[in-house]
Amino acid sequence: MKKRKEAWQDHKQECKCLKSIKPNFPPDSVRLAGRIVFKLLRPSVCLSEKLYSFSDLQSNTEQLSEEMKEGLRHLAQTLQLYLKAEIQDASQLPPAIDFFQIFTKVTCNCFTISNGEMQDVGVGLYPSMSLLNHSCDPNCVIVFEGYQLLLRSIQEIQIGEEDAEKLAGEEHAWKEVKDAVNGVRCPKSKEEWEQVLARCQNLLSSNADRLPDTNIYQLKMLDCAMDACINLGSWEKALNYGSRTLGPYRLYYPGFHPLRAVQLMRVGKLQYSQDMFPQALETLKQAYNIMKVTHGADHSLMQALMELKEQCEAVMRVQ
Repeated sequence: MKKRKEAWQDHKQECKCLKSIKPNFPPDSVRLAGRIVFKLLRPSVCLSEKLYSFSDLQSNTEQLSEEMKEGLRHLAQTLQLYLKAEIQDASQLPPAIDFFQIFTKVTCNCFTISNGEMQDVGVGLYPSMSLLNHSCDPNCVIVFEGYQLLLRSIQEIQIGEEDAEKLAGEEHAWKEVKDAVNGVRCPKSKEEWEQVLARCQNLLSSNADRLPDTNIYQLKMLDCAMDACINLGSWEKALNYGSRTLGPYRLYYPGFHPLRAVQLMRVGKLQYSQDMFPQALETLKQAYNIMKVTHGADHSLMQALMELKEQCEAVMRVQ
């Protein structure tokens, strides 16, 4: 209830703006920028600004192309229309609140919020987390519990050693596969999922001897096929595609990485659904060993994993 009351402080102004532009709906970036404006108009400092405030964020405007700048100007105009129900005259705002600059800072510093299975669900700004550097050998990872960002160390960090997060590298892939992966847009109906699966199966089959599963776009295609099968209830096929991803995930996300933990859990669930209990238990144990570090014992996904693991152990004791 306390969290709901705190959220209402943000949403009550947003709600008025959303109603004023119905039936249209603003992009996520415009909604985020609107919430930033409302926070900047309040004197209180939020927890995510404990080390670094919004005003401290870099915008790197000089590094943006003219095309990018024009797109951000268009978003700034959209934001002005969106906020009109709450802010009739944007020229009366404090000088520090510049709509264009807000978008340049959001572009450079926002985080993609993911759910428990690492699927994108929104965007957020966490100013203090913008102090992190990228590294191919990270000593910490980021996971989300709802909209709360959790920064968790995965190895001992020495005094003076910088925190870092992983920036996954890319490999060359056939343009056809890359375009197909990028062309998938959140299927909603059974027919749309069937179309996605057919496209994935066709490309995976035609590239079987030409593209290894370790190719980053081939891996994304396997993930896409797995998701399609899960949504269509084709558990055996989903397991086939999911099993092929485990080697590449181990290659790209070695050590303690939340993405690998979640993938292991998904494959373990599929093995459990196919009565492959010994294999499922081994896979779930691997997921557990990673997730207890990356997510922690209190995370909801960790608790779901432990429950599934215990169910698997109980079935094996009876057999």
